[in-house]
Order: sequence, then structure tokens, then C-alpha cells
Amino acid sequence: MLRTSLFVIFFLSAFASQSQNFFDWRYHDRYFSVFAGTGWTGYLGDLTNGSPLTSGLSHFNVGAEARLYSKIAVRAQYATYKLEGSDRNAADSSYNRQRNLSFHSQNHEWQLQMVYYLFKYKGKYYKRRVYEPYIAIGGGQTFFNPKADLTNSEGKSTTYTLRDYQTETESYKGWAWIIPVNIGVKLVITEFINLGVDVGYRYAFTGHLDDVYGDYANPNGDGQGYPDGTIDASLSNRKFEDNVYIINQDAFDEMIPGQQRGNGKLDSYFLMNVNLEVYLPKDVFKSKKGRGRKGKILGKRGAYD
Repeated sequence: MLRTSLFVIFFLSAFASQSQNFFDWRYHDRYFSVFAGTGWTGYLGDLTNGSPLTSGLSHFNVGAEARLYSKIAVRAQYATYKLEGSDRNAADSSYNRQRNLSFHSQNHEWQLQMVYYLFKYKGKYYKRRVYEPYIAIGGGQTFFNPKADLTNSEGKSTTYTLRDYQTETESYKGWAWIIPVNIGVKLVITEFINLGVDVGYRYAFTGHLDDVYGDYANPNGDGQGYPDGTIDASLSNRKFEDNVYIINQDAFDEMIPGQQRGNGKLDSYFLMNVNLEVYLPKDVFKSKKGRGRKGKILGKRGAYD
């Protein structure tokens, strides 16, 4: 997965270095940039319960962008991010609070996006606007691995990978296609550095980011579920835990093998990003012999005019 992400970024770099034969580059002399940043994440799914945000700074991203035309760019990005959710945040006496499920996960994604800038490029990177708003859309993959903690009678907590225990009737893969959509703005800090702020929404083609989607596990189809006392049974149906009381009798009675556990809808997540972006020399991929001048210094305007 990481190799795929690095390949995508490398491909974009090579593409940018060779594309001068196909595009009109007179609009700008630094068309290639790299960026990195961090921020906050959240998800929308069965275990959101009105609290979508993950606590603290919860993702890190790196990427590269190539300005193809006056308002159009293409970028590749890799990110690692954390999601979490719990029925403990649900309203008292609700179905979800009685269900008592939870998850946390450290995930990864890669994506390719087309970026549309609202304003035209002003000709030279150092003459760019003080702020550049944009929207972006593309495609990619996310790799996810939801986990949950169980506490035994002695008070010892153990973390389990939920997919390994097939908590629902149907199993699922650990990856899914995504459609990422971003809206943001870039702000000039120095001649060749931007501060980027954006919000990215990810529509995921899976309902299992949180391990909750379909029905309670019913492996034999007889309504008996997993044997009592097993880890499989404890992770699939958590209404019996010692710290959970019967607060909704109707919901408690419905939570049996083969019956509804999730809402059957696809999940999504979002990233709120703060990035630093650095413009690179237009000949950064050329050897020194191929450069028009020797001894070029990053950020020196005269060296690139």
C-alpha cells in the first residue's frame, strides 16, 4: 500500500517533469510543489452518535502537486489517519446506547485529485495571489483495520482486531475505494512557501470502517450465534457486559444473532488539514548539465527568470 502511494507520487513527479511538450507553460515557471501537514479527522457511520471528531491531532499527510494550466492542477497524496466512535456517546435509553459497540483504528489512504483554482495564475510563482481558493475531486483507496478493547473480570484490557472475529454474518475486506472531495485556500507565507487550509470529505465504498454494517453474527444460520464466553461472541454482541444495564428492554430483546446490528449504509470520513507547501525549481528533475544556469538557489527570483 505504501509502495503504491510512493509510486503514484513518483509518477506525478515524472509526469510533471516531462509534460512541457503538451501544455503551455508560459503561465508559470515553478509548476511543481510538495506539501505536508496534519490536522483533525472525523467519521460518519453507525458509531458516530453525535460525536464525529477523533480526539486530538489525528492525521498526517504528504503529497505533490503539478500546475497544468492557468486554473488546473493535479495532485497525489498519501495520509495516515485515526478514526474512533462509541455507543457510549449515544443518548440514554436509546437503541445505540444499549448496543454498546465501539471501535478505533489507524488507517491509511492514497488519492489522485484534479484541482480547480477559482482565480487564474498570475504568470510567475512569486507574483501569485495572496490567497488562492480551490476545489478538488478525485479517486483513491483507503486501508482500514477497526479494533476494539475488551476488559476481563480482573480489569485487564485487551485490544482485538474486529475483522478477525467476523462480528457480523458477512465478512469484509480491509480496503475500499474512496471519492475524495476537498475545498480549501492557499495563503502566501514567503516567496516560495504557502500555508494551505482545507477540508476533505471521503465517500467510502464500504460500511465497515467501524465494523458495524449488517446483522449480528449467525454463523450456522440457526439463530444461536457464537458459543457463550468466546471472544467472538463478546465482540459481536456487547449488550451483556458487566457495566451495561438494561436501559431499553425492546432494544435488548432485538439484539440477537441474525438480527440488525448496523444501519446498512455506507460510511464516510473527513480530514481538516493544515499544510505547508513548497514550490520547487522548474528544473528540479534535470541534471546539473541540463540546467540553463549553474548554482541556482531555491527562492532566488533572479535565478529563475
